[in-house]
Amino acid sequence: MDSKEKIRLTGYNNEKGIKAYIVNHINKYKLLKDMFIGKTSKLESVKIFFDFWISVIVLGAGINDYFQYNFYKKNYSERNKFIVGRKWKKILLKCNGSTKIDIFDDKLKFNNKFNEFLKRDWLDVDKSNYDKVSEFILNHDSFFLKQNVGSGGNGISKHISKEIKNHKEFYNKIKGKSFILEEAIIQDKSLAEFNPSSVNTIRVVTIRDKDVVHIMDAILRMGNGEKSTDNFHQHGLAMKMDVDSGEVVSLAIDKSNNKYEYHPVTNKKLLGYKVPHWDKVKDTVIKASKVSKDVRYVGWDIAILENGEVSIIEGNCSSDPDITQMPKQVGRWEDYKKVIEKL
Repeated sequence: MDSKEKIRLTGYNNEKGIKAYIVNHINKYKLLKDMFIGKTSKLESVKIFFDFWISVIVLGAGINDYFQYNFYKKNYSERNKFIVGRKWKKILLKCNGSTKIDIFDDKLKFNNKFNEFLKRDWLDVDKSNYDKVSEFILNHDSFFLKQNVGSGGNGISKHISKEIKNHKEFYNKIKGKSFILEEAIIQDKSLAEFNPSSVNTIRVVTIRDKDVVHIMDAILRMGNGEKSTDNFHQHGLAMKMDVDSGEVVSLAIDKSNNKYEYHPVTNKKLLGYKVPHWDKVKDTVIKASKVSKDVRYVGWDIAILENGEVSIIEGNCSSDPDITQMPKQVGRWEDYKKVIEKL
């Protein structure tokens, strides 16, 4: 199975039709069982299968939840501490009233709403003529082409400006198709040294209670050398940070359950690394969390620029709890429950 198919199956798919749904979920179950458990006897396989269904019915867990949180090793009490599908939805509905929020799901609307926090140049292609698009390309060594609506690192491609020989042809390909152009930022040197091919960002999860913003979790994310993205669902690396100090306090993990103390490409030690300008990061997400009064739960993707400024890449109003729970295999439900019960 190639890497694209693995990424597709380990993600959350919107299959069309019952047959496609069943086939995809069977394949996902087989893939995740193989990645996390490996080969088992027929009897053990049957036990795991029935145990999985108990977790689905009793806890509201999904296939991803069961395997990525190692439920096959955990008792009921331990499993109940994890934010699984049913609890995740409860958080979203309690905090945001919906699993979909327009200004967070549409990159164009997000950029307009949170422009002061972006710290980078960007352009709405559909509202720009050829001259403006060509000027943007000429003004930046590299940039990202992003579909307005997309998640999990999908619909995003990086372009080197000097490699675009025909600006008119490029413009004609993207106009009228809901794209934005974003300047490729230059990140902090110490972060770039881990994996230069990607912008290595921090996912900071916040819950706002009126004017009080709770920073619930922080995760450092890095590319694995294969792609220009650090997105966990594109098989980037994720590691838990201490919210107070900004220090990495877990091994890195990827979606295939591989664990790393050192980056697989540069061999730089990950555990114990302190993210620079951490107080600025916290201050930025607290301010950004107060912009939209209708949205209280957000996962902010943050980049630290070479000049020390903090840039918000995007906000995720349905931030997946997998990235906050997998690295240390510690469930976060009790802490989140305490906060949302007061809302």
